[in-house]
Amino acid sequence: MALDTMFEAMSKELVNEVLDRLRDEAIIKLDQDVLSPVISKHQLAKELCKSDKWVKDNIFENPKFSTDIQSMLDEGLIQMTAYGEKTRVIVNRKAIKKFLDEHSTELPWLEGV
Repeated sequence: MALDTMFEAMSKELVNEVLDRLRDEAIIKLDQDVLSPVISKHQLAKELCKSDKWVKDNIFENPKFSTDIQSMLDEGLIQMTAYGEKTRVIVNRKAIKKFLDEHSTELPWLEGV
């Protein structure tokens, strides 16, 4: 195996390992606050170490997940209240954890903050 191919394979493996750890740590944080059964979009962003915009764009308004998000809305697991240009989002903590368990590998963790 050529040296450059070996380094490329090692770097891809390292990136995947780091991404796996980031996803796991972010999802584990959702279980830590057992006092509140709901979490706001802002709190979710904080626990995922991402911006509110990242959470909005990549989870709540991502067309790829629109069916899942709509199902959660229909079941009352997500409540969205619009205030002018801002939308307040409250999510059932267990529901968003389940969603992230199922879809975390599809999210662009390296994009944005």
